Amino acid sequence: MQKWEIALNKFLERYIHEPWFEGALLCGSYTTGNQTEFSDIDVVIVGKNNMGWQEKSNCYVDGFLMEYTINPVYKLEEYMATYMKNHRHIDQNMFVYGKILHDKNGVMKKLRQKCVRDIKKPFKPYSEYTKSFIKYHLWDKYDELLSLDARGYHIDMQYWAVVDALISAYYDFKNMPHPPRSKIEPILTDPEFAKRYHIQAMPPKTFTDKLLACMNAKSKTAKMDAVKAFYNYVMRAGGGFDIGKFRGYQKIEKR
Repeated sequence: MQKWEIALNKFLERYIHEPWFEGALLCGSYTTGNQTEFSDIDVVIVGKNNMGWQEKSNCYVDGFLMEYTINPVYKLEEYMATYMKNHRHIDQNMFVYGKILHDKNGVMKKLRQKCVRDIKKPFKPYSEYTKSFIKYHLWDKYDELLSLDARGYHIDMQYWAVVDALISAYYDFKNMPHPPRSKIEPILTDPEFAKRYHIQAMPPKTFTDKLLACMNAKSKTAKMDAVKAFYNYVMRAGGGFDIGKFRGYQKIEKR
């Protein structure tokens, strides 16, 4: 048994005998074998629905940083439903690809089965009304960037805000699960890395090339050229946008 496993077991001893305890799951880099000296040990602890509290905390055990959450089952199910609505598979990926460490009454197995079903389901596409506002906010962020550039100010903060918004918008337009930002470059450029993180839906090479051009641009001019190309590409993926014809209209209930 490795030192980190001994530390993990020592940490879990605090909880496994509690009356509310249902199970524990190991997720993150220690399940994929990608851990580094900077990695923490990610643990999901699940409790009974009547426990009446939840927690997200960190602590050191034998020099290893434990990052853990404790939630009743119903809270996890609520989070999963919200992630699906927002085109995310955060908890779903943890339960499908994580390692179940304890499962007192079969709850962890049931949660994993639910998450397997979730991952196989297509996301519900956003309405045209919602998509129109995604495009409007993209235009607004990009317009602010153009204004900063025209006035000679620093652009970097707004530049990266635009790039991040463009990534989100593209995945939303294509009904694809969002990748973790901290790992997006190796996910898009290293098939083996993407496989280890169980990334199924991948954008085309044209998307990757345009994003990497933004990431690799050094000068202000190069950044503005790269982000313009990326902006136009993503807007076309969303069906196009003309600010002069923008109209965010939908019927609502009368009161």
